[in-house]
Amino acid sequence: MGLGQQLERAGLSVAGPRRRLPADGFTMHAPRLIWRDLRAGLVSLTLRQAAYLRRQRPDAVLVVGDVYGQMHASLVPAPRRVLQPLVSVYHQTSGATSRSPLRYFMERFRGPELFLLRRANKVYTRDAATAGYLAGLGVKRAAYLGNPMMDGLDAAPLWTELEEDGPAGAPWRALLTEGPVVALLPGSREQSVPSVQLMLAALRLGPDSLGLVAWTHPQLPDPPLGWRVADPPPLQGVLGAWRSEAGGHHVWWLRGRFPAVLASAGAALGTAGTANEQAVGRGLPVVAFEVPPLYGRDYLRNQSRLLGDGLLVSQPEPGAIAASLQAALTDPDVRARARRAGEERMGGPGASAALADDLADWLAG
Repeated sequence: MGLGQQLERAGLSVAGPRRRLPADGFTMHAPRLIWRDLRAGLVSLTLRQAAYLRRQRPDAVLVVGDVYGQMHASLVPAPRRVLQPLVSVYHQTSGATSRSPLRYFMERFRGPELFLLRRANKVYTRDAATAGYLAGLGVKRAAYLGNPMMDGLDAAPLWTELEEDGPAGAPWRALLTEGPVVALLPGSREQSVPSVQLMLAALRLGPDSLGLVAWTHPQLPDPPLGWRVADPPPLQGVLGAWRSEAGGHHVWWLRGRFPAVLASAGAALGTAGTANEQAVGRGLPVVAFEVPPLYGRDYLRNQSRLLGDGLLVSQPEPGAIAASLQAALTDPDVRARARRAGEERMGGPGASAALADDLADWLAG
């Protein structure tokens, strides 16, 4: 439930009723989040959206999302295709799924969703294994054309920009090339501040390193105990820089440079959704830990099943996170397994163009 601002920035028009709700799309992840959204008008918004969709008469519908979006799309009397980027057969292949009734549709393809998928003109899945699985359940037009999440991530490492500065960039290049570089992916929602505080505490327990924070908010938090503001590097997108009071650990805060952050790092600390998946897809081992309620135990377990050996699950305390991070940076077996998991579970780039071509052929026909 959002305002569609990213679509508008991409030049698309957004129609119909919309409102930013407090849970920011995580409504069913915890009872308190459901209550927040109900108090903010979830029911009335849903009814207005359903009424709006029933009045529409487009030539075709593409729905991107889970069963909730598919149910809304089924209200429109038009041929329908589905891109399901959220549920994978890998969610259920390495252990029991959550018993929470709130997660009933998040970890498996249940009867109501299968009913909708079987009636779609075509269903695009996020991996080849899921396409085969759905075909076996009667979704005959399930297809895998790649995972769009892996598009747009090619970038040069940040140190290449500093080469242009000549001798003036040497100290900054040294930080990026001579020691451990860690991507910090705290997510874009309310867990980001407590999450990044734990990440910073864990960094200080390890060897001297550089942390690159992929930060999405307009303001930085205040430096926690043990950190102070430092001079920022001469890089595009840098919001600020901190260094540990002992001087050996550095953190750069960057916005809009996510692909370059992944290209520059050897491992990641992550409490995000899509960003964690993309980091694993790019071959980085990601150390993750709980930050309830949005990035809670059930969400983390579900993501761990999805990403397999690409995700190292740690207890949410600095010492345990630091130990897992050290393994992610230095253990060749851990790193090799993460690369294999990324290739298997996330795939490579190119899906967006393939999907666009397939949809264009469908509409032209």
